[in-house]
Amino acid sequence: MSTRLPIRRGNTGAFVKEIQQDLIKAGFPLPRYGADGSFGPETETAVMRFQKRYRLAVDGLVGQATLRKLEEVIKQGNSTHEEFPLPDGVWGRGDKGEEVRMIQRALKHINFDPKMIDGSYGPLTEDAVRRFQSMYAALADDGIYGPNTKKYIQLELNDM
Repeated sequence: MSTRLPIRRGNTGAFVKEIQQDLIKAGFPLPRYGADGSFGPETETAVMRFQKRYRLAVDGLVGQATLRKLEEVIKQGNSTHEEFPLPDGVWGRGDKGEEVRMIQRALKHINFDPKMIDGSYGPLTEDAVRRFQSMYAALADDGIYGPNTKKYIQLELNDM
């Protein structure tokens, strides 16, 4: 049996239910209706949030690219915080070492790519931290990694 893509609002059936279960597994809950096999507004919103998080075209349609990414995310599992440990303390321009490398890896994973994972806190890492900070009113956009920035990066990692 072949399913015609994209899957969209209004579609129903076992395949829709599978997509919904995968969205839930990937950390995009469907609190109102759950995986009910009916592609309604709640599912569409979850799909759009998923697409935004993984930098796909945000259209609410489940096509080839969205399906592939969903499978990839499920396969990787949700063990993000063990994979991306974050250092304590305050880190900024000029710092070097494994802790900086940890920050760089985490930033790359949450789509704030510092371009190089070299353990050197240079202008590119500072810029990636600043871009991340600018998403949250609670953070100063100073490009310095500290306890608050760590807390918000951790939130993003746990969301992925």
